[in-house]
Amino acid sequence: MNRAVPLFLIACFVLPAVSFGVAADETKDIPANAQETGVHNSLVDALAHAGLVEALQAEGPFTVFAPTDQAFTDAGIDLSTFDTEEENETLSTILLHHVVQGAVDAANVTDGMVATTLSGYKVAFTVTNDSVMIDDANVTTADVMASNGIIHVIDKVLMPPGDIPTIAQDTGVHASLVEALTKADLVTALQGEGPFTVFAPTDQAFTDAGIDLSTYDTAEEIEALADILQYHVYAGAVPSGNVTDGLTVAMLNGDDATFTVANGTVMVGGATVTIADVEASNGIIHVIDKVLMPPADEPVAVDPFEGVTCAATVGIDSSGYAFTPIVVNIAVGETVCWSWEDSSMPHNVKEVDGFKSTTYVMGGVSSGAAASTVAFHHTFTEDTTFYYACEPHIGLDMFGEVRVGNGGAEPATPDTSDSGSDDSEDTPGFLVIPTLFAMIAALVLMGRYDKQE
Repeated sequence: MNRAVPLFLIACFVLPAVSFGVAADETKDIPANAQETGVHNSLVDALAHAGLVEALQAEGPFTVFAPTDQAFTDAGIDLSTFDTEEENETLSTILLHHVVQGAVDAANVTDGMVATTLSGYKVAFTVTNDSVMIDDANVTTADVMASNGIIHVIDKVLMPPGDIPTIAQDTGVHASLVEALTKADLVTALQGEGPFTVFAPTDQAFTDAGIDLSTYDTAEEIEALADILQYHVYAGAVPSGNVTDGLTVAMLNGDDATFTVANGTVMVGGATVTIADVEASNGIIHVIDKVLMPPADEPVAVDPFEGVTCAATVGIDSSGYAFTPIVVNIAVGETVCWSWEDSSMPHNVKEVDGFKSTTYVMGGVSSGAAASTVAFHHTFTEDTTFYYACEPHIGLDMFGEVRVGNGGAEPATPDTSDSGSDDSEDTPGFLVIPTLFAMIAALVLMGRYDKQE
């Protein structure tokens, strides 16, 4: 059946039943018609206060959803309180939220139809068998024709959407989100100009995630909470129609989130979007059924010897029972680094008093207690030989040696104290004389033996 038929019937039979207070003159513009209805004095005053009368006297066409005087009273709008430029701008936005560019008569309104008002925000229509609604206002009289458009009388003032925190506060299912934003001091940020896209977990989602906001007390915990919340915010407006399968975006905390689109269902991370495209004054809200947890940050590699120039680096060999290299030669003023990570057993460096000695030097150089991961360095400032051992494995001859400069050896110095004496045993003259005497004595003895024979 053509949808225009039931809509026409609605407009012709249901709505006129409450239209007795509205008169129309198709030769007059919208403000003039509103002024003559008798039930739109507040609307006319508001248009004048906001400086919009002339705009609605233009050629158009416009479609105006006109709240009655009672609607203004119910909304608590007191025009005398709109004094500042900012307040008048707010009033103007409210009024423009009741105006759609173009002529939209009742017969062209369909259930679920969405229209963008001159405020820049959208309004949605609901059509049932006995009523037409625009957002939460009932159309009480339709199709009041004017020279530059159409007026539909409504029973409530249409309020433009608030900012993201305000809307979240009003949903009834985002109390935990609002409380978390307050605790992490992010409310003001999400009241900013934006636009932002917020993926808003419900209260049940917070419960399912085991997040107890009363336990977030320390600065570190609050920072972690802020990181979680910022992982739900994208800087920019992303309506559901722009989301594609596999789309990846960087969220406000710097981490990436990936979307999945399948069979009409949109997911972000492991959360399903249950309600999409909730319009806010500074962005879009998509309701989700899980709290998104930021991916674990990759560990940042830290150089334990940053700022240190290692002339030599000593590690542990493949056997696990020896340093490598065992002996290191460096110059005075240079640094030796000892480094091993996740070794199969703990090791350390501890100074001993000599080559392969088992006696530790009291107060000597040491890397501390034995450990499977060690990053230790020492700078040697004089000629010396540094002997050391691994404490747990000293019985297995796990020793090492660092020779610095000349190793600390004393230079050989010749003894010249008696160099000027002729009687020195080291001089050739002193040795010749005794030798001659010995030879003469031997010849004399040999001569005596010959005579006796």
